Amino acid sequence: MGKGQHGSEIDRGIALDARDWIVRLSAGNVSRQDLDRFHAWRSQSPEHARAFAREKEFWQLLQNVDGSGLDAAPVAVPIPRPAVSRRRFLIGGAVAASAVALAAPRVLTWMRSDFTTGAGEQATATLPDGSTMLLNTNSAVDVGFQPGLRLVNLLSGEVEFSVRPDTGAPFRVAALGGNSDALEGSYAVRAIADEVTVTASAGTIAVSGGAKDNLANTVSLAPGQQTRYLSGAAPLAAADVNLASELAWRGGRVVFEGKPFGSAIGELGRYVPERLVIATHTHDASPVSAVFLTRDAHDAIEALAQTQGMTVHRVPGVVIVIS
Repeated sequence: MGKGQHGSEIDRGIALDARDWIVRLSAGNVSRQDLDRFHAWRSQSPEHARAFAREKEFWQLLQNVDGSGLDAAPVAVPIPRPAVSRRRFLIGGAVAASAVALAAPRVLTWMRSDFTTGAGEQATATLPDGSTMLLNTNSAVDVGFQPGLRLVNLLSGEVEFSVRPDTGAPFRVAALGGNSDALEGSYAVRAIADEVTVTASAGTIAVSGGAKDNLANTVSLAPGQQTRYLSGAAPLAAADVNLASELAWRGGRVVFEGKPFGSAIGELGRYVPERLVIATHTHDASPVSAVFLTRDAHDAIEALAQTQGMTVHRVPGVVIVIS
């Protein structure tokens, strides 16, 4: 009896610790030391891992009941890597020193995701069929493989997929109501705001959106071609693009060739943790051409602002104001 009570007290203590970690990780401003302590705690025993998984599921249920609160502010949290899971993936950091892919911009996205990256980070992942993913900054992916269909849901951000051949199970990336299908090959899918961009670099990619029974709503991409579609709408006609420029992010660069200043600043803003605010929009349409390293995104924002005679005021970790 006494032993059972003692065990129950230990279980409750672990549950409370797990809940405390959920709260701390969801609040943002998590240091590398905090992440190390979290992983040490979680790896301490299977009970710790199970308690954290239960608390994560509980918070997700709360989010479904009340959409306010948890989704109110950007966060930085680590995706846990359970010792035993129905999904067994190999994760390796492509840019970050840690192999852990840091988190989605919002708690709900994080809880729905199997893989995420934070601002300025990239991560690689190997899928169950041997296909691979390269996640760019601030990206979130949910994997739902099933018999006859290799399904990946791109929740936000930008990911390049290298698809292993499998004629019996097409590879599908779903994003904002549309699908990008391939049997093999390589292509990048980007879902930012309410627009999806699909860029093919190898193989044939079929992109569909809008009414699924309308064949006119499907576009076929050859290598070096790109299409776009808005949420719930049909994709545009295929267009030739410069792959070196479009996929420069794979090598840690962003390339602007006559891009409107406002759009260029917005793109750089994906690589920094701060909220980006442009106080005046008189220069938004001014074309800019430049090449920047994504790791120098703060300096790049400063440089672009100077080309328009604007100044940058930064509160680290909070906001960047361009005026």
